[in-house]
Amino acid sequence: MTDILAFVSWYLVISVIGAAAFPIAFRFLPRLADKGYAFSKPLGLLVWGFIFWLLGSLGVLQNDLGGEIIAFVLFLLISFLLMRKGQAKALAEWISGHWKTLLRTEIVFLVFFALWTVVRAANPDATYTEKPMELAFINSILKSPTFPPHDPWLSGYAISYYYFGYVIVAMLIRITGVLSGVGFNLTAAMWFAMTAAGAYGLVYDLLKQYLLHKHPSEITNKRFPAQGALLGPLFLVIAGNLEGLLEVLYARGLFWKADGTSKFWSWLQVAELDTAPVMPASWLPNRPAGWLWWRGSRVIQDTSALGARIEIIDEFPFFSYLLSDLHPHVLAMPFSLLAIAMCLNLFIRGMEEPIRDWSLRKWIRSWEFWLAALILGVMGFLNTWNFPIYVVLFCLTAAFLRVHWLGWSWKRLWEFLGMGITFALTGVLLFAPFYVGFRSQAGGFLPSLEFVTRGINYWIMFGVLLIPIFGWIIHLIVREKSRKNLPQGIFVGILFVFGLWVISLLVGVLIYNFEPWGTVLSQNGSPVLANLGLKMVAASQAFSVYIHGGVNGAVVLSEAISRHFQSPGTWITLLVLIALSWALIAGHAFQKDRVAVEDPETTTAQRADMKPFVLLLILLGALLSLFPEVFYLRDQFGTRMNTIFKFYFETWVVWAMAAAFASAVLLAEGRKISGALFRILWVVLIFCSLLYPAIMILNKTNNFNPAKWTLDGNAWLAQVQPDEAEAITWLGRQPMGVVSEAVGGSYTPESEWASIQTGFPTVLGWPGHEGQWRGGATEMGSRQTDLQTLYSTHSWEEAQAILRTYQIRYVFIGFNERSTYQVYDQKFSDHLTPAFQNGTVTIYQIPEALLQATP
Repeated sequence: MTDILAFVSWYLVISVIGAAAFPIAFRFLPRLADKGYAFSKPLGLLVWGFIFWLLGSLGVLQNDLGGEIIAFVLFLLISFLLMRKGQAKALAEWISGHWKTLLRTEIVFLVFFALWTVVRAANPDATYTEKPMELAFINSILKSPTFPPHDPWLSGYAISYYYFGYVIVAMLIRITGVLSGVGFNLTAAMWFAMTAAGAYGLVYDLLKQYLLHKHPSEITNKRFPAQGALLGPLFLVIAGNLEGLLEVLYARGLFWKADGTSKFWSWLQVAELDTAPVMPASWLPNRPAGWLWWRGSRVIQDTSALGARIEIIDEFPFFSYLLSDLHPHVLAMPFSLLAIAMCLNLFIRGMEEPIRDWSLRKWIRSWEFWLAALILGVMGFLNTWNFPIYVVLFCLTAAFLRVHWLGWSWKRLWEFLGMGITFALTGVLLFAPFYVGFRSQAGGFLPSLEFVTRGINYWIMFGVLLIPIFGWIIHLIVREKSRKNLPQGIFVGILFVFGLWVISLLVGVLIYNFEPWGTVLSQNGSPVLANLGLKMVAASQAFSVYIHGGVNGAVVLSEAISRHFQSPGTWITLLVLIALSWALIAGHAFQKDRVAVEDPETTTAQRADMKPFVLLLILLGALLSLFPEVFYLRDQFGTRMNTIFKFYFETWVVWAMAAAFASAVLLAEGRKISGALFRILWVVLIFCSLLYPAIMILNKTNNFNPAKWTLDGNAWLAQVQPDEAEAITWLGRQPMGVVSEAVGGSYTPESEWASIQTGFPTVLGWPGHEGQWRGGATEMGSRQTDLQTLYSTHSWEEAQAILRTYQIRYVFIGFNERSTYQVYDQKFSDHLTPAFQNGTVTIYQIPEALLQATP
């Protein structure tokens, strides 16, 4: 009953937030068919969260319930001011005439919210992977009096991570009064629902505009937009990649010989599926190795020049929600759709109204610009990888419109770059308090060289989206006879695919030659040049040894060239996709005639053709997945893992919207034999894409048969370690202070329980992650060894010095501490009285006087 009440409270709160934000959406997204209603919930969270965070960062508001309420009042005031001058009446009239549109969107949201709440209740534990980290961040924000919040795993420092999503989550937990463990799982369910509703709304807006642009005889089904919009959630958050199909084939033992060998499975090179299956054969996957559902996010792998396999992350939305880590790429999803919707609104406006007099300088003075800057800028604070992606989409949209009305000139390129720089600078300015204290592991970009994505693995990942997309593009080329721009498209495709690849090779050659050139410079008499030379030598050696295993540069470059042509599937796919998309975009850019139709639901009779915008989404996705083939972000992993992870994920987002639109159009317009063949292929494709979610949701939830139905992600600890849970509950009710506890490894539930569940800062936790967040171990210093000394030393004086150094208020001695260190607790009991003690846990509270005393 408590969980049901929590679900209801969250639904009511998000409904109020969405209702409060709808006037803003109505005012700034007027060209969308639903006036932005599908995006009002994330828009409301964004505006409310931004006001609360910014004023909290400036010291105007406290990070507490009162501060949240004041921020919400300011948010309501903004909505109220936007309803002046007849806007309130216009909004009421529109709602009266379009309540069915709002109801359909709300039903989608509620159904997906309820569905995923049940899934999370069947698999609620906030353990393993990065759930402990995310829960620690949320609880830390709940306990921090101001912003930036303290780092729960590095006492004395603030969080060095893009944490805005966790601020929003903490706000919802505080305003609804639920336990943080319950809020953790409700957040996963709510974000799943907001993403589904956003996908529904976006595809509805696209199809509605598309229908209005068509001749009435071409699509006679007037419910076409509402029905076709359901394909948005299907492709974005329900469909999986084709690894689910592979699991079924593998379980059946297909393509395996009696001696346990298989050319097919060896050729696929998907880990765990390249070893002989366990017999007897089954229709349901039954691999005993690892987590069955995990493999879907690892269908792509790299091979080093030495032949070693390198794991690559290739998550897709359903996997991410099934995993239910509240990682930034998941928390950013509804806001990414909001950004796409904003770009769509700009596109429709620009296609309906000439923008020959559009001045960027004039636009900056408008509220529309600052809302766009807020939506794009928050990407850097939600999931930094998304910031440049959606700035590029917005600028591509604007550039297309400029070319459409003014024609092509090199001035268009400078406008594109100028707009991108403007939004980049404005986005940083709006969230300046975050960037002031932000540190990153990013260290530039490296050429991919021998790391090549094989075509078969790429199609396993994206085939469910690429088939409808290619089908629709071919449909356009054949039906519209859009072939005159194909030579230009092929040239652009070659320019991108081969031009960037050649640049990548040249950069690789350059870095390898840093060593001899740097050696010469290091012997120069000038200190500046000598220092530069030493850095060049170090960079070249790191590139050669750390990235490429010490393999000779000539061998690496030879492998890069040979693998590129031995495994051409991915770059051929992208070359064709870029070429065809560009050709069609170019054809539409110079086509100024628009179909006029009478539309009683809108105030204008001229409607924009949606095809160019969908093609822009396709082009953006192609460029995103091309980038890791030539360059990747340099980080502590030294591989393409993170770059492919983040870029492929956003590729799925934009391509899912394109695939949903393409499928709806082809299913509605398909004629005769070609239409029938596509429908058959489409049904087979969707069936194959649904194998992964159908099988893996049962696997992950133990066939919806949990040990206990609950939404509390922290409940597991009371079941396995009741004394620890009791102690942590007591600790969470005390005044906040630094707590010492055992340092554990990343991704596991066997460490940092106190800081995770209370939000109190601990001296050190998950050192590997701290190093990633801060680009090194400088801030960690000797903390790990100091903690070991604190627990194991027999000297009270030595322990006192460590307590004072880190201002430790609570010494936690429980299961993890005793299993990690040789704890000598007599030194504590001789000088302190336990503040809490039960069967296996003791907590000592250090007096303030002792922490301030001079040794």
